[in-house]
Amino acid sequence: MPERAVMIKAALAILAVSAVSLLFIASYAGGLHDPQPHQVPIAVDRAVPAALATRLDASPEFRVERVGSAADALSAIDHRDVYGAVVARPRGLTLIVAPAAGPAVAEVLRTGLAPRLSATGVPVKVRTVHPLPSADSRGLVGFYTVVGWVVGAYLGATFLGLIFGTQPGRRHTVWRLCALGVLALIVGFAGAALAAQIGDFGGSVFSLGLIGALTVASVGAVTVALQSVLGLIGTGIAILIFVVVGNPASGGPFSAALLPGFWRAVGQLIPTGAATTALRNIAYFPAASNAKAVLVLVIWLVVGVAVALSLGQRRGALTEEEAEASMGIAAAP
Repeated sequence: MPERAVMIKAALAILAVSAVSLLFIASYAGGLHDPQPHQVPIAVDRAVPAALATRLDASPEFRVERVGSAADALSAIDHRDVYGAVVARPRGLTLIVAPAAGPAVAEVLRTGLAPRLSATGVPVKVRTVHPLPSADSRGLVGFYTVVGWVVGAYLGATFLGLIFGTQPGRRHTVWRLCALGVLALIVGFAGAALAAQIGDFGGSVFSLGLIGALTVASVGAVTVALQSVLGLIGTGIAILIFVVVGNPASGGPFSAALLPGFWRAVGQLIPTGAATTALRNIAYFPAASNAKAVLVLVIWLVVGVAVALSLGQRRGALTEEEAEASMGIAAAP
C-alpha cells in the first residue's frame, strides 16, 4: 500500500510538472512568437491634414489621438499616453519616436509608419525623444530586474514556508509575512541599485527601490496565501501566474501594444507587468503617472496578506481548541 501511494504521488507530480512546462511553452511562444502592432496609440497634431489622420486611425495597427500642437504631442509622449507622434512642420512631417517606451514599437513606427507617411508625397523627418542609454540599448535591464524581484518573492515565500510551515497558525503566519517584508526591502532596494548601475538608468533609485520592495511583497504575499490554501502546490500556481503568464504578458521583451489579445489584456493587471511599466516610467519618463501600477501591486499585496492571515487565524483557533480538548482528556480520571 505505501508503495502504491508513492507511485500515485509520483504520477501526479509528473502530470503537474508536465502541465506547467507545456503551459510555459504555450504562453511564451504564443505571446512572443509574432509581435505585431495592435492599435498602438500615436498623437497627431491638428496641423496634420485630417484625411491623413483619419486614414491612420482606420488601420488596425494604430489609434490616433488628436492633439492641439507639437508641444501637446511631446507632452503626451512624456506622460506615456502615446508611443509616438506625427507633427506638421513648414515643409513636411516629423515622426517622433520614444525608444525607452519600447524599442520594438519605435522600430515599428520607423519602418512601418514612416514609409506610409512618405507615400503621401511629403518629406518625413524622424526625431527621437526619450532614447535608451547605450548600456541598455535593447531596454531589457529593467524587465530582467522585475523578473529577479518576482523570482526572489516566490522563492523567499517557499523557503520561509519550509521554516515556519506552508500552512501554519496565525502567529507563524505573521512571522512569515514579516520576514517576507524584510526580504522585500533588501531585494527591492538592492535590485534597484544594481539595475540603475548596470542599465545607466535615470530617475530616483529610491523610487525604483520602493517599486521593487512593493513587487516582492505583493508576489510573496500572494504566494504565501496560495501555499496556505494548497500547501507547496501553491508555489506552482504562483509560478503559473507571475512567470508563465506574467513574464510574456508584461511587455518586457516587447511592448504590450505588440502582444496578442489575451496577453495584452492581462499584462498590466499582474505585478510583473505593473512593475515593468513603473520601472520604465521612473527610469525614463518622470512625468508619467505610476498610480495604476502601484494600485495593482497594492491590491495583490492586500489580498495576499488578508487571505494568509485569515487562514492562519482559523488554523490557530483550531489548534487551541484541540489543545484544550487534549488537556481535558488528560485531566479526566
